[in-house]
This record gives sequence, C-alpha cells and structure tokens, in this order.
Amino acid sequence: MNRKIIGVIGAMESEIRHLREKMESPITESRAGLTFYRGNVGKNELVLVQSGVGKVNAARTAQVLIDRYAPDYLINTGIAGGLGDGLHVGDFVIGAELVQHDFDLTKFGYPKGVVPGFGDGKSPFRFQADTGLVDAFFGSALQYLSGENVRKGCIASGDVFVADAEMKGQIKQLFSADAVEMEGAAIAQVAVANGVPFVVVRAISDLADGTATASFEAFEQETAVLSAKIVGKCVSKLA
Repeated sequence: MNRKIIGVIGAMESEIRHLREKMESPITESRAGLTFYRGNVGKNELVLVQSGVGKVNAARTAQVLIDRYAPDYLINTGIAGGLGDGLHVGDFVIGAELVQHDFDLTKFGYPKGVVPGFGDGKSPFRFQADTGLVDAFFGSALQYLSGENVRKGCIASGDVFVADAEMKGQIKQLFSADAVEMEGAAIAQVAVANGVPFVVVRAISDLADGTATASFEAFEQETAVLSAKIVGKCVSKLA
C-alpha cells in the first residue's frame, strides 16, 4: 500500500477540530510550543496542527512540521473572505495560486506583492500549488457542493482581517484574487522552499466587506467544518 504522510495546518481550533475527531487513535506530540496530532485517516497518516493566526505563526508551524515529520504533502485548511464575483458564504475556493497582498516595498520601486528573490521582481509573485492536489480537492469538494459553488483560483494572504469594501476592492483588483485570509501564502512559501507539494483550501465565511465581522462570527464554525470535511475526504485517498 502506497501510504502517504500528509501534514495539515489550520489556524484556529474550529478549523482542525473535525479532522482531529476523525483520526484513528491519534498520538499527541508537543514541539516548539505546538501540539501535533498523528493518526490515520483512511489509508494515509495525518499530522494535524493548529498554527495560530497570521503569517508568522503559519510559516513557523509549516517549517516545524516539515522538519519533524517530512510530509509527502502539506495542506492548509480553513476559512476566508470571498473576493471573487459570484462567491457566497459557504462556497469553496481551492488556492491554485497564493500571493501576499500586504508585502509592500513600493518605496523601493517594487509593485505591491513582490517578494524579492521570487519571480521577476516586476509583478506580484504567485506561489503555485501542486496541480494534482488542486484537482483532487476540486473533485472531493464536488461531493459536498455543486459546481458553481467550487472554484480554483488565487488566494491572497496578509496580516489583517479584511472587513472593508475599499480594501476588498483593492486586493481584488491588484491581485485578481478570489479569497483573502491570513496564512496561506506564508505556508506556500515555506512549502516551496522545502520542495513539498502543497495546496491551500478555504470555505468562504464572509465577503470581506462591512458585514464581514458579523458574518465571520455567524458562520465560522459551519464553514470551518465544511473545509475540514472536504480535506478529510480527500486526504483519506490521496496516493
């Protein structure tokens, strides 16, 4: 049997709880102030961890996970604000591309989102998710949602909860992003640096506008579980 080790990171307890409950006989390990849960899901071994919110927490968690457990794949699950036209709360976005919307060296002549050392320095660098994982998650998502409620696209990350129509519009325009959150691009950068295939997936909890805070609070649990269910379905059969 071609058994894989799959690392899964969620920022919040609500984003990992469902997966932890589905693991078979999980073993708990503590490293670098983080609690890792190891157990089987289907034919594969899952290493699950809560990173905390934000890009620094996400990046350090990804590196510790890679160093300790050498996963075959790295997955970031969770919830996000919807930016793309036609997105609604409860829809699902698979990040084929990841970009840091708050990385700003414009005073030195770089366009916003450019990370020196990555790409040509002339346009925002987009970390590319593994196409096989993107396709696998798209298929798994269709077992829970109809086709118009699932899309592959760009997810933008930054250390800010976007709840403002003007900021939403700027991020959407500058990066052609479909969703916005606070961890994915940091995890993507660490995965790329280590040569680990990755994907970032998000259920939409709000629309990143003036209603975002209330919507997030109302739909956090429901949408976090949706993302975790799709992850659980997919990782149980990844080859």
